[in-house]
Amino acid sequence: MKCPNCKAENNESAKFCKKCGTALEKSDVNHETLINSGNGEKKSDNTKILIVALIVVAVVLAGAFIYLQGFGNGSHSQDSNSHSGASNSASQADSPSQQSSSQSSGSNSANSNSMKIISGSFSTGSELSDLTYANIFVGTEHAGKSAILQIWYSRDGSTLNNGNMVPVTVHSNGYLEVQSADAYKYYPDHATINLYDSNSNLLDTKSVSLTPTSGTQTF
Repeated sequence: MKCPNCKAENNESAKFCKKCGTALEKSDVNHETLINSGNGEKKSDNTKILIVALIVVAVVLAGAFIYLQGFGNGSHSQDSNSHSGASNSASQADSPSQQSSSQSSGSNSANSNSMKIISGSFSTGSELSDLTYANIFVGTEHAGKSAILQIWYSRDGSTLNNGNMVPVTVHSNGYLEVQSADAYKYYPDHATINLYDSNSNLLDTKSVSLTPTSGTQTF
């Protein structure tokens, strides 16, 4: 063993240097070295255990996250399918009503389209300042229905009015009644009747020749 003071060689069991008498602390040094060595090994083992524990925890957490994600997606898919099924059922349940509504609409349209000008009359006063009245018969089966009448009056090929489109309702006797907006300078010798449904779709038209005098004329 070397003396830490003079570097002289001494026996391993010597407690003091044979040359300078310096106390040799072999046992303390060795004991400290052993303690430090033991602590290092313990620290190394503890570090390994901690790393393994962290890895295990990470694996467990990852597995739990994946499981929860899969469960959530499965539940959402089931809810979506359930909602889709309910929507389809509701749609199917509504189908008869929609079909009924469509059939009803088609029936009303057919009834309106069957409205025709059957007959009628025109009346004018004895004075040219009087209005002209038209009574158009379309049938009692159309009583209460809405329609639009347009009548063009003319004399010697020249129109006497603007041909206004007038909304009317079929009376219980099956007639539509409409009066001219203005009196005319001449008695009309011709009238063109256009019959429309309430949506302005032309249903029928009729041309009537008149005697250019006052009074009531039928067609």
